[in-house]
Amino acid sequence: MDFLKKNITYVLLAIVFVISFSTIFNSKLDLNGDNFNYLMLSKSIAQGKGYVSTISGEAVPTNFYPPGYPGILAFFRLFLGENIIAFKIINGIFLLLSVYILFNISKGINKNVPLFFCVSVLVLLNIHLLRFSTMIMSEIPFLLFTTLAIYAIYKLPTENNFLKSPYFYLLIFSISISYYIREVGVVIFIATVIHYLLQKKWKISGAVVLSFVLLYLPWSVRNSMHGIKSRYLGTVMVVNPWRPEEGEISSVKEFIEKMISNFDETVIKGFNNVLFPFLKIDYRADSSALLIVSAIIVLLITFWGAYKMGKLKYLFIFFILGNMGIFMLWHGGNGARYVVPLIPVLFFTFFNGLFDLLKYPVKNEKLLSQLGYVLLLFGFFYFPGLKELGVINSQDYPANYKNYINIAKSLKANTPKNTVVCGRKPEILYYYSERPSCNYLYSSNTDEVLKDLEKNKVSYVILEQLGYGSTARYLFPAIQANPARFKTLIQLKNPDTYLLEFVKPQENS
Repeated sequence: MDFLKKNITYVLLAIVFVISFSTIFNSKLDLNGDNFNYLMLSKSIAQGKGYVSTISGEAVPTNFYPPGYPGILAFFRLFLGENIIAFKIINGIFLLLSVYILFNISKGINKNVPLFFCVSVLVLLNIHLLRFSTMIMSEIPFLLFTTLAIYAIYKLPTENNFLKSPYFYLLIFSISISYYIREVGVVIFIATVIHYLLQKKWKISGAVVLSFVLLYLPWSVRNSMHGIKSRYLGTVMVVNPWRPEEGEISSVKEFIEKMISNFDETVIKGFNNVLFPFLKIDYRADSSALLIVSAIIVLLITFWGAYKMGKLKYLFIFFILGNMGIFMLWHGGNGARYVVPLIPVLFFTFFNGLFDLLKYPVKNEKLLSQLGYVLLLFGFFYFPGLKELGVINSQDYPANYKNYINIAKSLKANTPKNTVVCGRKPEILYYYSERPSCNYLYSSNTDEVLKDLEKNKVSYVILEQLGYGSTARYLFPAIQANPARFKTLIQLKNPDTYLLEFVKPQENS
């Protein structure tokens, strides 16, 4: 009973998590494609093939995704096999642990247990976080290791004997794993270095830099040995990665416009959306004056809350600023997705700032502390979103994807193992067909699309209706312009989905 009484807040948070997580739990694989890649990469690691992609039918060294999350999955594969449900539950536990860590840090700094307990509850009810917690995706593991890094800084002594502290090694480990999970993890590294530099802790900042570089070197050397370049730097200068014909950014004006557009999507809309998920925000519409003003107020309160985070104030400030900078440099069209790993930090800093400002009109410190419980009322606004997400996640795949998957399964049953297939989602296609898979070339030149199919030795093409404009823009025109090169073998209805045999030039002559 003493243990329960001492840890009652953690027990209550666990209960909230179990209820919310079970309400929205999705036993199916998400259809975004990335989680299929993570599974296949982890399988390669677990089988001892190394960090290689096997989608093409050959083991090809890759760095398209950082190796951290596939490595974590590979570790659990050793004990669980390919257990989709278990992987999702582990992701959920990572989320709960992240909230525990931030709750522990926040109440240790500002002592307002009711406030930070209620903030933790709201985080565990947040539909954006919960959605990703039930996917086999890197956002939640990334969140865990960034919060572990923050916790290590919170606990690390700054005297000359810091090298004897286990928290220094936890810090280095967490920063490095964060970077190996998502390259945006460089932000927690930079924020950490700035945090110690501003305190004139030269030895710690130097040790952090040296350790990070040493732990990054093996990955850099490996990529150089295979002649692999980072895809991220190239993407920054692309106008639209899904429309390569639009080319690259060619002027300072275009670059600034891109940054403004991304800022609008991720900060003005995204921050409001994740902090107040019960608000309906249209990412396709221009931000209204009211939305812009409210976003500025949210930012000011958030940075004030970060500044009031005691000895961690500079860490939080530059961590948030660094993430905002990355958001502005990256490409848009993903709504609040990139903000997801930042959500708990936004919640804790925003409400810390809000309640710090409230102490001016509310002079009674005890009353102000108890006002934290008022935040639980916001939880009632979260329930409709939780219920809606639960309903969506409990439904079967939509008909367009079921057709796509059924054709993939048919290919597995009726074609040789070395048969190459082309489809808009090669990750899903490969996962269910177990046949070498590729995407079509994103080119408006129909002859170039055909040449690419020939180069990849494609035998079959799937013409689908998954909702991506690229199929109608690039693949369908190539089929229309060369009908003799595509022979219909299967047609599934509602919506029409075709398996087409790609006729080779010599067969067509």
